[in-house]
Amino acid sequence: MFTKKEIAWLIIAVLIFGFIIGFSEKPRYSPLVFLIAFIVIFVNVLAKKTASGLYSIKIEHKPWEFQRYGLYERAHLKKLFPIGLILPFLFSLLSLGIIKIMIFLQFNAENILEKRLLRKRGLERRTEINESDLGITSAWGFYSLLILAIIGILFNFPELSKYAIYYGLWNLIPISNIDGSKVFFGSFANWILLAIIYIISLVFVIL
Repeated sequence: MFTKKEIAWLIIAVLIFGFIIGFSEKPRYSPLVFLIAFIVIFVNVLAKKTASGLYSIKIEHKPWEFQRYGLYERAHLKKLFPIGLILPFLFSLLSLGIIKIMIFLQFNAENILEKRLLRKRGLERRTEINESDLGITSAWGFYSLLILAIIGILFNFPELSKYAIYYGLWNLIPISNIDGSKVFFGSFANWILLAIIYIISLVFVIL
């Protein structure tokens, strides 16, 4: 289910996430902050992995990448830049933990054609991945974080609830190739519903 390279990227994302959390939590950089980071990222990734199988795709996570910086064709970097590993760490460090960017990962999808051909939706069989497949798969990750936040409340673990909501909100932004963009373009109704729920949840977390 997980490739070695993917596991390595996930571990790095957990370490960066834990570093960011540690700026504002006391005691700083206790094992608890990395446990929170691990649970949030693992639950989110596992939910998407589970959903991807239902939609006949295989997904693999990697750092959020950046290449194009303008509208012109020449306005792009020669190589993809792993902005998800640099930007959150840099902003947290320079702002002394005040600015917490929590976008670390994106995923690529590969069609499982054999499995897709065995499934039938309505009167036609689709042989290619479409935006809806990616949107619903990503949406599973966001809903899993909401469930995780509820579990945190039930078990008196408010930090887990808080960072599950924060992580979800940041990744819900429809930019680049992150999950929020996939939901926005692949399942807009889901994106609207998630945005409303997360904003309401954020209010409760702040209060």
